[in-house]
Amino acid sequence: MNNLKKIFVGTVAAFAMLPTAALAGTYSPAGAGAAGPSTVEVKKGITLNCTLTATTNSDGTISTTVPSGTKITGISLTGGLCGAVSFSGFPYDITTLNATDVVINDVRVVGITGNCRGNLKAKLVSGVLQFSHANTIPSDPPGGSACSMQNNVSTSPTASYTYP
Repeated sequence: MNNLKKIFVGTVAAFAMLPTAALAGTYSPAGAGAAGPSTVEVKKGITLNCTLTATTNSDGTISTTVPSGTKITGISLTGGLCGAVSFSGFPYDITTLNATDVVINDVRVVGITGNCRGNLKAKLVSGVLQFSHANTIPSDPPGGSACSMQNNVSTSPTASYTYP
């Protein structure tokens, strides 16, 4: 009986050490999509008003962890000095936290006043990505000001997902 208890405890402990599985929901539309053009305010030491345009691609799924089946494949900013701000390291996986919050993972920004790299949170509500300056991308290297973006960006075709 003691040996059975030891085996049971050992088995439970082994299962507890396994990584949790990613949960996957559905994302629409599958295939290519776009965001913008929409006016956004971007900040990293200075504030710029830019027109954002992005491209996406999805296999029809979105998950809670990387890798995800939905990705941003390109982002551009235009207008005034905005063309001097660029993005690299595509594609960016889009993951979900709940029924409205999404994370754009490992965003890499090359800016006028320095670079940023990290995850950017947003909301996706009724096909509109909602960005807030409260959600920032850390400076890269650390020590500088963070990058942020604020305003609503429309998606086309209208994007939506079901939370797993």
